[in-house]
Amino acid sequence: MKIYSCFIVTITVLLAIPFRADAKEMEKVILQLRWQHQFQFAGYYMAQSLGYYADEGLDVEIKSAFTPDGTLLNAPEEVASGRADFGIGAMDILIAGDKKKDLIIISSVFQRSPTEFFMLKNTPYNSPADLAKLKIARRKDDLLDIELQTLLLREGINPEKFPFCERLGNFRVEDLTSGRFDVIPGYLGTISYYAGKKGVELKKIRPIDYGIDFYGDSLFTRRSLALTNPELVEKFRRASLKGWEYALTHPEETSFYIVNKYYPLAENKQEILDFNLFQAKQVINFTLYPVVQIGNINPYRWKQMSEALHSLGLVKNEINIKDLIFDYETIQNARQIQRQKVVNIFTLVLVILSLFVLTVYMTARHTMNELKIAFERQLEENKQKEALIIHQARLAAMGEMMANIAHQWRQPLNNLGLVLTNLEDAYQNHELTPDFMAISLEKARRLITALSDTIEDFRDFLSPHSQKEVFYIYEAVVSVLDLMEENLRFNNITIEFEQIEMICAYGYPNQYAQAVFNVVNNSFEVLKNSFRQDGKIIIRIYKEAETAVLEIEDNGGGIDEKIGDKIFEIYFTTKEKNKGTGLGLYITRTIIEQNMGGKIDWHNTEQGVCMRLAVPVAGGD
Repeated sequence: MKIYSCFIVTITVLLAIPFRADAKEMEKVILQLRWQHQFQFAGYYMAQSLGYYADEGLDVEIKSAFTPDGTLLNAPEEVASGRADFGIGAMDILIAGDKKKDLIIISSVFQRSPTEFFMLKNTPYNSPADLAKLKIARRKDDLLDIELQTLLLREGINPEKFPFCERLGNFRVEDLTSGRFDVIPGYLGTISYYAGKKGVELKKIRPIDYGIDFYGDSLFTRRSLALTNPELVEKFRRASLKGWEYALTHPEETSFYIVNKYYPLAENKQEILDFNLFQAKQVINFTLYPVVQIGNINPYRWKQMSEALHSLGLVKNEINIKDLIFDYETIQNARQIQRQKVVNIFTLVLVILSLFVLTVYMTARHTMNELKIAFERQLEENKQKEALIIHQARLAAMGEMMANIAHQWRQPLNNLGLVLTNLEDAYQNHELTPDFMAISLEKARRLITALSDTIEDFRDFLSPHSQKEVFYIYEAVVSVLDLMEENLRFNNITIEFEQIEMICAYGYPNQYAQAVFNVVNNSFEVLKNSFRQDGKIIIRIYKEAETAVLEIEDNGGGIDEKIGDKIFEIYFTTKEKNKGTGLGLYITRTIIEQNMGGKIDWHNTEQGVCMRLAVPVAGGD
């Protein structure tokens, strides 16, 4: 005992020395155990004690499965819910995974399951068939019982013939000596240990002897964490296995550490130490160390475990081995491919933006050429004055529309830049998941489509039409509002559709759209300069006799009656010098009344002005 005491003091002193510096630099993670602190989890304690976790930049909290009030925590549930980052489990990992829990296995420490079934030495037992005559301690949903059920099925025995009991807590040697049960389950030799202390001779059934080759304690985490931050998972795995190697080669030192770390004030300290020293031998046996590499995973054995659980009805779905087992190298290769995809997407977006800019330029250039040709044709037809007016009006309208397009593009471009920034942040923070990538790509596609639609609206608006045709008043209005949407939104001007009938007019849709644009733009300019917080434009479309009527009303204050007779005159404007051409309403009246045979008039309302555009309905001429 003196040697032990000196050794304990030495270890305690060593543990008081800080192994690593600033804890703020460490990444904090939580490991959830499946039982109370004991040698069963020795590798994780030593990885923490000897600084292996700290060497990897990890600050690890190791949590017992028992809360202060005695509640037993379920490791798969704690990890899946995010309350822990890593956990210890076995077949319960498969059961939780079948219930759509997001789990992945990192390493299998216990190469053999420590589950055993014990009976008194004189119990009549030669084969599993003899179990039919014995009282077996079984609890519903007990993980230890699953291996018994698998053994019975393997031997052609129906497990349902053996009843369950309502017993809570651990089974004990006294359950056998009192005759309450003939067979009880145990894990990691605990029953053997206490039977030896009491001088009770036992014999045991090991599922492995009947071909039930299950894994025992295994380290797992969330699959989402493994995919988004495989470096963290690999660091934890590497440090943990290093700790296990030390614990298995230094069982006495490790047992002393566990007792002094987790049971420093226990009155039965020596008893706890003896138990951990006993358990250390059991753990070494079940890890198969050093014959088998620590943490080795055989995917085929996990698949066999899943099939056994499936035969018992405990899992419903087949497992995908590739999704079940953590493979750092494979994930890294997949991430490299994903990085290349991101680079390709960035390149594609830049190319598309360049093409859009080029398209706008070419569209504007083409439109200017068409306007020039039209102007020259009208000059040749001795309509110099009218041609000049139309040319000036079209140029003014195009200038207004280009400004609107610039506003219309600003928000999609900002959003597209935000999507790219989010992708870059997710990549740099190791959070770039396939789902996040898919959502980001879909957002980018929608924004690019919006940019494309704006160009098409602009192209259609300016394209010349020499023949009358049938068109919907509503569609012409919407095409104008789409071009002005960003400007209206930026200035807090709302559009209200108060009375809408789907009426078809007969005339020139592009000229009509220009007329609508001129009126709406006038209301926009008035509301913008009025600094109203509740600026709005009301749209009404209805049929009156044989005409399609469009009313555009605003709350911008109305028109001074003194200038009411002049607003449709050429070059008349109330705007400041160099800010208005005086052509907007003039060309609007020309389009509505001369070109389309309609009528335009106006009247003041309580808060603003209402412009009324009436043109022939479809079927007229």
